[in-house]
This record gives sequence, C-alpha cells and structure tokens, in this order.
Amino acid sequence: MLLIAAALAQSLDPIAPDAEMQALVRVADPNHPDAIARSATHAVLAGPPTSGEYVTEPIGQLELGQWEAWEGTEAMDLSPWHEAGFQGQGVKLAVLDLQWFGSDLEADELGVFESWDCWAQEGCTPPMDTLRPRFGYETGAHGLACAEVVRDLAPQVELHIVRVNGLTTFENAIEWAIRNEIDVLTLSMSFFNSSFYDGSGPTGHAVERAEENGVLLVTSSGNYARGHYQATFNDSDWDGDHDFAEGGDRLPIYLRAGRPRSISVHWDDYGKCGDTNVDLYLYGQDGELLDRAVRDGSQGCEPVERLSATVDEDQWTTLQVVASGDKNFRWNLIATGGEVEWSMAEGSVTDPGTHPLAFTVGAAPGVGYFNGVEGFSSQGPNQAGQPKPDLVAPDGLSTSVYGPTGFYGTSAASPSAAAAIAVVMSAHPEWTAREAASWIQNQAWRPLAPTWEPPDPAIGAGYLVLPDPQDLGGCAGLGLSPGLLAFGWLLGRRKSGKVASTRPPV
Repeated sequence: MLLIAAALAQSLDPIAPDAEMQALVRVADPNHPDAIARSATHAVLAGPPTSGEYVTEPIGQLELGQWEAWEGTEAMDLSPWHEAGFQGQGVKLAVLDLQWFGSDLEADELGVFESWDCWAQEGCTPPMDTLRPRFGYETGAHGLACAEVVRDLAPQVELHIVRVNGLTTFENAIEWAIRNEIDVLTLSMSFFNSSFYDGSGPTGHAVERAEENGVLLVTSSGNYARGHYQATFNDSDWDGDHDFAEGGDRLPIYLRAGRPRSISVHWDDYGKCGDTNVDLYLYGQDGELLDRAVRDGSQGCEPVERLSATVDEDQWTTLQVVASGDKNFRWNLIATGGEVEWSMAEGSVTDPGTHPLAFTVGAAPGVGYFNGVEGFSSQGPNQAGQPKPDLVAPDGLSTSVYGPTGFYGTSAASPSAAAAIAVVMSAHPEWTAREAASWIQNQAWRPLAPTWEPPDPAIGAGYLVLPDPQDLGGCAGLGLSPGLLAFGWLLGRRKSGKVASTRPPV
C-alpha cells in the first residue's frame, strides 16, 4: 500500500515518490502503537503491522517580488468588487497543500497568515516547520503559489496555510477547519484509487463531514484529461486480455524520460471483495517488459493495480490489461505521467472533486479566457454519472513562485475560485460559503447554451465571471445549484465574525 501525494503544479507531472514513502500503510486503528500520524479513525504506519490482525487500506495517491495574478483579476472581473471595498474581509480561508518548502514565506507576498501542520499532530496545532520537510515529495512551493493566488485575488481575507500530505492528514485538516470555523478550504491535490471516482470512499466522507459543519471545500478537478481511459472489460477472443474498441489488445501510452511515471488501473469492485483479478504489463517501444503489476493475494479487497516505469528517452509504450475470475466489470485508468493515445477526457475528474458536495473547479487560460478549457483539465461526469466540474476558473497566473511562465493547471484554478467566493462573501456577510458559491455558479458565463441545458462536462455551469457589484440589488439572483438541490442537503448557516485587514489596501 503506497502513499504518493501528488499536487500537480506547472509541469502537470506528479511528484516522484520518495523512497522513504514506499512502505507507508494506513490501518483502521487510531491507537496503533507504531503510528507515525493519526486521525480520529485511522493511523499511518512506517511499514506493515508487525503484530495483530489489522485491515490495511490504500492511502490513495495523491495530483519573489511583487506579483498580482492579474490574469485572474481580469478574467473574473474582480476589479469592480475590489474598488467597491469587497476584498475578502470577514472570511476565513485555508489553503491545504503538501508543498510549502521550496521558497521563503515572504510577508510582502502573503501578508499576515497563520500556518498549521496536520502531519505533526492530529489537532494540526503546531505551526509548519518550512525548513525541514520530512518527505522528498514535499520539497517545492506549490502551496505557496496557491496561497499567493488567494492573497492577490482576495487581499483582505483571513489566510491560513495548512500542511496536508495524504488522506489521514486531510481528515485531520477537515476536523481542524470545523473547530476553527473556517469558511472556505481550497485544495489543489488529487487522491487516487481510494474510490471508483464516484464520490464514495474516505475522501467523500471527509467532504460530507465538512459540509455538515458549514465548511465549503473548493477543489481542483485534476489535470488528467489526456491521461485517462475507461472501458467495460471485453475479452472477445477469450485469451484473458482486454480487447480495445480502437483495435488490438494493447493501449499506447506516451511516457517522457526522467522521473518514474505512474499508471494505475482500478475497477468497480470497491467494498465487494469479488473474485475479479486484474494484472498489468507495460512494454517499451522495443517490446521489452518495463514493469508489471501482478496480484498475488496480498492486496486483499483493494480493486487496484499500479505500476511505474522510468524510461531513458521519450517513447510510446503499450499496456496490456489481463483479467481472470469475474470479467463483468468496468475499469478506469489514469497515467499521471503520460498521455494515452485514445485518451478520454470525460470521466477523468479525481477525488475529492468527484463528490457532489465538493465545489470542483476546472481550468481555462486567464488570457483568452473564453476560448475553451485547458486541454489537460479533467472533465466529468464522475463515475456515478453526476455532473462535474461545477465551473471553470482561470489559470496561467503570474506568481512569484512560477514567475513569468505562469502558474498553470487546475491547481491554480481552485484558489482562484475560492478567492472569488471570499470576495462575494465580503459583500454579503449574511451568506454562507455554500450560498456564495451557488450564487457564483448561477452567474457563470456559458457560451451559446440555454440556461436549462444540463452542465457541460468540460466547463460545468460555465466560466467564473462576476457581475458588476452595483447591479446586485441586495440578494437578487441568489439560487442554489440544481446539483445541490437534487441531493437535498440542508445548508448550515454559520458565518465567522469580521476580522481586521491583513494586508494594506490595494
């Protein structure tokens, strides 16, 4: 069982797994004596349990000068709101991320903020030690870039930055947010293989826990539209191999040289413990076997197979999917470090963005905003057929971390949307974060589509654009999204008090 927390940044590639992380195991015993991190219901061990009978779970894989992310301000029409004095004041917003160690936390970029470490302690109370990351994949400034976007687009928000490097620490962060009456969380990470990307599983439970307590999770849809494939297993010639509708029994996947590239396949057998067995074989361009994932019984009921390969040169590889036992199943593939020849953008949204109550955000370029989504931006619906994403927000933003090349990916779009929600909340302090998000969703611009049409799998409700605040007329236009109403969730009306400005007026 591996923990690989992948927060996709500018390169759109996953963080390479650190060797120290290879043995991490999650067990359903928060009091396990060997725990190195724990939540209220689970613990993380540095290796397999040495005594007792414990049911282990997949932890899931996880996607300076003065810079102002002006592309986001212009794309979403935030300037009139800022000029009217609505800059996020009175709103508590937290950025959850795993990479806080690649740059200094500069006060002139982030202003006043508080940091919290959900790995060091279950209660997340210690401040982050940004000088000594424990794991190699945490080295980087992805989280800083997300926090910069929030500060630039909602300058007076009460900002919190939180270290989250896996599912257990994500659960800790949700509980911390509830205790501290946080209004909005923004998360730009993907959790792989903890559900069939249908909104279920442990990440879904965490989203529901937040919603029940008035905390809105704004999260990225993922950057996997080009690395995704799904199918119903088809063995028309009875040789055990999946026969692809596009032809043959091999799936071409383009891998780039350098770091290990991960490919995972899971199937719709979560919680069933059926007798389906799936094996994977990856071949190089010369036909050599690069890696294989063969089930030996030690995986228990986890319906997932993973493999990874490092190639010396960019090349086309081919993947063979072999099954035995019950072959009546659907399967889903994500290549986090490659591009699939017959890629399917639809259904490529990852957890926790698959949950109906997560406010899931795709990405469109901040410059040329209405010309279409980014080609990598994951699209819906989720594997249960429910619409995702909720809308799209701008990426390609100017930040100190990524400089003039821009901060790209749905990682940048999620904090953009979270900041816009905070701005609207500062104009309407009587609204909850969910109400502000639903109102924003109803204002989204959708080209050439009647409002009664269902959400678009690429852009959801449309492009996040705010109307002029002078045209609001109080609460006019407030409405709840059809997707939310369909689930009949009761919205808690909790709102934090006013806070002082944490940055000089812009």
